[in-house]
Parts: sequence; structure tokens; C-alpha cells
Amino acid sequence: MALDASPYRRAAFDREEKLYFIKAALLVGTVYFFRREISGLAGIFLLFVPFFFFSYVWFKSIQTGDRMIDILREHVTLMPIPYAERGKNIHIPWATIALVLANAAAFYAMRQLPPEGQKSVLEKFTFIPRGIGGVNLLLSPLTSLFLHANAGHLWGNMAFLWAFAPAVEERLGMKKFILLYLLTGMLGSLSELVIGRLFFHQTMHGMGASGAVSGVMGIFMVRCYFKKLVIPLPLLGLISAKLKVNSLLPLGVFFLLDLEAGARELAGSHSGIGYWAHLGSMAGGVLLAILFKLHWKAAEEKYTEAGLAAMDDQYFRRESVDSLQTALQLNPENEAALLGLAREYAVTRKPEGRDLYQRAIRLKLRASPERAIEIYKEYFDSYNLMVEPDLQYRLAGIFYNLGDHEPAARSLEMVILEPSAGDETRQRAFYQLVVLLAENNMLEAAHYRLEQFKEQFPRAELAKAAEDKFVEVLRS
Repeated sequence: MALDASPYRRAAFDREEKLYFIKAALLVGTVYFFRREISGLAGIFLLFVPFFFFSYVWFKSIQTGDRMIDILREHVTLMPIPYAERGKNIHIPWATIALVLANAAAFYAMRQLPPEGQKSVLEKFTFIPRGIGGVNLLLSPLTSLFLHANAGHLWGNMAFLWAFAPAVEERLGMKKFILLYLLTGMLGSLSELVIGRLFFHQTMHGMGASGAVSGVMGIFMVRCYFKKLVIPLPLLGLISAKLKVNSLLPLGVFFLLDLEAGARELAGSHSGIGYWAHLGSMAGGVLLAILFKLHWKAAEEKYTEAGLAAMDDQYFRRESVDSLQTALQLNPENEAALLGLAREYAVTRKPEGRDLYQRAIRLKLRASPERAIEIYKEYFDSYNLMVEPDLQYRLAGIFYNLGDHEPAARSLEMVILEPSAGDETRQRAFYQLVVLLAENNMLEAAHYRLEQFKEQFPRAELAKAAEDKFVEVLRS
């Protein structure tokens, strides 16, 4: 049963969302301060993972009636490193893949050089280069992001990149993702340079993708803050159980660990790791994401996903409607939220559902006419009523262009029979209907509609044009 909603969420980041961030911060603080104790217990916990996991699968199978093999497919992974939870749509992160390949190619190509050649590359293309020339100084903020000291340095960075970058790339697009990747990486290098000059009175010569990766993690904190991070726990050989945690937890702990290490550096402990590059890049990623208002897009996506998920549970239908309405407040053109609410209202044929369906159809008319037709068919199955006359007329044109003449004719007939339709719209519908029927050799029906057209609009120019077209078809 559909419910009328009085949204309790009036803004994207109201009291409930603030509580979400406070809880995440408390969890991050707890894990950070008790990390040694947690680390000690983790080894014992991993010994019992197979037992706990297979017990859970067995219990879930009894509870739901699903086969154990189906539940296993849902809760196991072959991915050896953590990764952000994916959506339902399959998205190939081409830019992320290209960055991983570019970093690996740069590293292994450099390893083919003799020691003197490797040293020369590092001297010229780290940031800031030791051997300052003309072009290499300008290129070094970029080239330094693709240089790594050893294989561990390289693949450690690439593992973190793979964990967070695909989700960010999917939401930003390839071009914006690569731009922000490079920009935050260079901001991190600049941060390391400034800290080195201010506190150590020396010039840093940094390299590695860790700054850019930290920037991506900062963007993830804003754009995908509600997403889960899937951590694979080893079970049998290559198979791992999926442990899903709030993504803000590892990101927050990572930030605090870097901040602690950076503070130790300021106190005189030098490790050779660019902690301030990590911090500067992550902060830069967060600020740039907020500047581009990605947090609003994140809230919209979160409310949409929560609303659609809750719709499947009869006990959370009110929360579902409220969440989807909030998503529409943030973006009135959110197709998923429009259709989710429309389907909810369509259960009891509420008029609000008709309006939402029509908004969704109009949204797709130009960008994806085929999709507009799909939504219209769903709407008509639910309400068995025409949409607004001008919209119905436009849908008739789409049906016609797709070669589906029968629903095109029905749509035009609906328009000419609708009293609320304007005269101009009805005249155009009459003309198109006469032409369509004549073209399909339905001459008797075409003649009937033509006479009806001339009777209702005797002075209309389109009526004369329709008659000329009808005569032309007869003669041919």
C-alpha cells in the first residue's frame, strides 16, 4: 500500500546526516586509538573466519530458502585487494586502468636503464629535480607522479588506487577524474615542498603516485562517503569472504596515521615517506570535491539508493518515500527517484504517480526517445490513461519514427478525443492521424478522420493539407 509522505528530511545534510558523520568519526577515533589491541585480536579472528562465514551462509540459506551456492556467490570475491562497493551497472574504469598501466610502464621501463641512466632520470624528473634545467623543471610536477623507488612503492600505491579510483571515475567521468588526479597529486607535491622549506630549510625531491592517490581518496570521502569498502578475508585459496565496512573508517584512520607520522617528522623523525604530500593531496581532494559541489551529488545518490532499497521492505515504505522525495529536492531530474516514487504511488493509482511518470517521460524525450517510450508503456500499464495532450502527441511521433504505427495512431486518437487539448495540438494530431492511416492503406478510417477534422475545424489550413495528402495517396 502506498503512503503519503511528509518528508522528515528537509536538506541533504540535516540532523540525521550529521549524526552519521559523528558516528563515523567516533568509530575512526576508536580504531585509531586502540589499533594495536585490534591488530592483536585480528590474527585470532582470521583463524575463525571460515567457521563464522560458512555458519552465516548456512543460516542465511535456512532463513531465505535460497541455495547455499547462490548465497556464496553473493558473499565471496576473487579480488585480492580491498575495493569500493560497486553499483548494479557494470562500469569499466578505463582511466584507472590506464593510470595503473602508465605507472607500471614508467617504472619497468626505467628499470631497463643502467644504474647511471636511472639516477639521471630521478635527478631530472623528481619534484623538485636536483638537476634543474629548463623543460624538466616545468615537467617535474607531472613526471614525479609516475616515478617510484621500488616495486613495493609502486604496487602499494596502485592497490590503494584500485580500491577507491573506479568508484570516483564512474561518478566524475574520465576527463574530470584524470584532471583531478593530476591536480591533487601536484598539490601534494607542493605541500611537501612548502613543509620542507618552512620546517627543515631544505628542498624536498619527491616522487610517487601516493599524493595523487591520496587526492582520489579525498574526493572519495566527499563523493562516495556513504559507500562500503569491501575487504576480502581469506577463506580457501583464492576465494575470500566480503567484509563490508564504512569507507570513512579506513580513510579516516589513514588520515590520522599520516597526520601522526607527519607530526613526528616535524619533531625531527625522518622516514623518507611523503606524509605531508599525502595530507596535502587528501585535503586538496576534499576541498576540490566540495568546490565542485560533489557532496550534493553524493547526498542525492545516497537518498536515492536508500529509498529504492527500502521500497522492497513493507516496514520501511514511509522512509523509502521520504528518501526519494529528498533526492528529488536535490535534483528534480533524478530519473531513478522519479520512477521509484511513481511506482510507489501507482500501486493505488494516486494522481501524484501520473505527474511523476510524465516528468520522467519528458526528461527522456530528447536524450533517449526509446527510454521515454519504455516509461510511457509502464505508466499506461499502471494507469490506463493518456498523458498530457502535448506529451501524448510527441510520443506519437516517437512511435512513428520507431516504425510502431499502431500505438502512434492510438496516441493521436487519444489527443483528438481529449477535450482539454488545445485546438492547435488537436489540429496537428488530426493531420498526422489522417496521413498515418492513409500511408498504412487504412483508407476508410483515414476518410472518416478527415471528415471529422473538416467538421470540427472547417477553416483550418491543416485540414486542407490533410485532404490534399489523402487525395494524393488515393491517386498513387
